[in-house]
Amino acid sequence: MLKLQESKKFFLILAFSSFVRILLAAIVPITGDEAYFILWAKNLNYGYYEHPPMIGWIMWLLSFTGNHIFIYRIFPIISIVAMAFIMVKTLSEIDRNKAYLCGTIFLLSPISVLNVLSVNDVPLIFFTFLSGIFFYRAVKTGKTFDAAIAGIFGGLAFLSKYFFAVFILAVLFFCIVQRKKEIWRITKIAAIAMLPFVAINIIWNYNNCWLNIMFNLFFRNKNMSINPVWVLVYLIEQVFLMTPFLAIAFWRKRFFLNNLKEMASAGFFWYLFVIPLIFFFILSFVKNVGLHWTASFYPFFFMLLLFFKDDILEKATEYNFYLSVIILIFVLMIFLIPVDVFKSSKKYPQIIMFMKPQQICRMIDEQSDSRILASTGYTEASVLSYHCKKDFVLFGSMSRSGRYYDYVTDFKNFDGRDFLIVSLKESDTKKFTDYFEKIDVKVVNSYDAKFYFIFGDGFIFYNYRNLYLRKILETYYSPPDFLPIKSNFFKQKYFPEF
Repeated sequence: MLKLQESKKFFLILAFSSFVRILLAAIVPITGDEAYFILWAKNLNYGYYEHPPMIGWIMWLLSFTGNHIFIYRIFPIISIVAMAFIMVKTLSEIDRNKAYLCGTIFLLSPISVLNVLSVNDVPLIFFTFLSGIFFYRAVKTGKTFDAAIAGIFGGLAFLSKYFFAVFILAVLFFCIVQRKKEIWRITKIAAIAMLPFVAINIIWNYNNCWLNIMFNLFFRNKNMSINPVWVLVYLIEQVFLMTPFLAIAFWRKRFFLNNLKEMASAGFFWYLFVIPLIFFFILSFVKNVGLHWTASFYPFFFMLLLFFKDDILEKATEYNFYLSVIILIFVLMIFLIPVDVFKSSKKYPQIIMFMKPQQICRMIDEQSDSRILASTGYTEASVLSYHCKKDFVLFGSMSRSGRYYDYVTDFKNFDGRDFLIVSLKESDTKKFTDYFEKIDVKVVNSYDAKFYFIFGDGFIFYNYRNLYLRKILETYYSPPDFLPIKSNFFKQKYFPEF
């Protein structure tokens, strides 16, 4: 790397990394989750089925400036830049030159370079970081204002994703170890400031069958079992997120356990990184921990780099630069090579739907003939809705995910109507005969990928209600008796007699 002042190097890398993320944001096709969150944005609510509402709110705000996926990805692009500046500003109070190096390494890390998708992990990372920064400031200054702002950003992080609970766990560890009344006071102030945001989520759950709780604690964890492979995968993921060079350096430093007290108030960042790392490591014995699960705590890791020697930071900057170039080349190769390379893959129809949607949308448009458009998976329904610029409904899916379609769809209104159900699976063509007076199936090809158009004439709502919707009610909208419920929208809509 060029020998430059740390500040100049920071701004040079800021320009480079921003260019990389803007390029990736422009060329990477919309993902299923992003398309699904656009559905959230179109149906603004103070809560949603799988997660708290923050990403839906953000995408709703961005939707006023356009509907291209790049518009929705502006938030992750801007948030990384803001975090880098805040990181440098905060650490400059300790060591200005090293602060710029930490910011530079952060900008070149996988957490930053790959942070281009508009998903709920992005506001979680951003608001968790801001909460940590203001809590750190409150510990240093003792100011009530800083503690309250930390709580407000914590509330916004909580409304992004429940993983913020691990941040709270880390703060509690910090308070217990420090054993200082002033730190407990700051924590109480932050907790009080956070309460209104938590209340929003509790009220929504109380009014909606506790769906966030049911989904995250029960539906997703039915098949938990001990699997050593998951532990190995988790460790490999952390090495990638830290980058191999820094992972080795962090290990050699014994995770800073030897000089934790010497970090003074900045040692708070150690708790915000290491405690979540340990928590998810333990969880990895019984759960396949996703690569993104620990992402919201990694900015604090890069702040800890302040306590490495200059030569290590210089090498880390160089290695991370090469790593970011490799990541860019790898992603470009995936999305620029001809799609027919993937013909042998079972996922080829889905790949075509994501990367070459225009032809399939044109065929849907030609054959829809005022039919109700539907698909058998929430990913397909969301992606086709976005690309074809028509509203698709979710039909016949028993998946635990994507059930916000249950909110925005009322099948009573479709009784007697004709459907066009688009499926990527041949097995779906035989599932729906009981729900229509007549079923015809047409196999269409788009770039040699098979899509199944199921033409259902005369939708029989009564059958759909008793054979399918009843199963959905029993599976997803019947929470345990110990949870108090004000109302059950699904039961009221389809089974008011119960």
